[in-house]
Amino acid sequence: MNKNKMPFWKHIEELRKHIIHCICAIIIAMIILMNNKYIIFDYIIFGPAKTDFITYRVFYKLANSFLGGVHLNSVSFLLYKNLEIQNRQIFGQFNIYVWTCFIGGVILSFPYVVYEFWKFIKPALSDEEKKYSLWILIMVTFLFLLGIFFGYFVLCPFLIHFGYSFRISYVPKNIFDLSDYISLIVHSVFSMGIIFLFPFLIFFLTKMELISYSFLKKYRKHAFLMLLVIASAITPGDILSTIIVLIPLLILYQVSVYISFHTKKKAS
Repeated sequence: MNKNKMPFWKHIEELRKHIIHCICAIIIAMIILMNNKYIIFDYIIFGPAKTDFITYRVFYKLANSFLGGVHLNSVSFLLYKNLEIQNRQIFGQFNIYVWTCFIGGVILSFPYVVYEFWKFIKPALSDEEKKYSLWILIMVTFLFLLGIFFGYFVLCPFLIHFGYSFRISYVPKNIFDLSDYISLIVHSVFSMGIIFLFPFLIFFLTKMELISYSFLKKYRKHAFLMLLVIASAITPGDILSTIIVLIPLLILYQVSVYISFHTKKKAS
């Protein structure tokens, strides 16, 4: 039977089935991560807390190439010492273990979750919409993963460095709490994954005629100010890290304008 002619409760039943599939995928991914906790935590989660993290090594090589013979301690945006992280709660490590694996399971199963959502709405799409809906599925997954990688390899190291290097005095030592560190990693990575889906949101709003190309073009300066505020909100506020986050946001906005223009053009 055509899903467009289904009664409302049938749609709810179908949606429930897809949601159960998504939950099962998240649980399976979570169990896989829980069985590989040493790889997840020692090499991935605590990677940016070590001086040999790939981002620090790349920036050190770049600084060495441009400045020539530079020493690690003289490069102001690199860690010169591994972070000291402590746990002060009895079940702190266990709670972090479960929570981090759950978030990792959501991230790992995200492509499948998007696929389940696409399967749910596919019968309601026209033949023309079905042709490019698969490309939308691929692009949504690509943008989300791109945001995840950007948050992990670019944003996290700068946030960690700022938090470690900023001092009001040399009397207190910077020994970071485990929950604060994990919260910073999860917030940075997940928030950038969501933010990188901005072009898809613009495409969706344009299709619904809630926003237009002319609107995005007219309020470009206002959008720049909003993006600057967003970049400042998810960074410590220093100029360097704000610019690093602002650049991809501006690129995403330009891509969104381009998508809105061609979506409107196709519709007309």
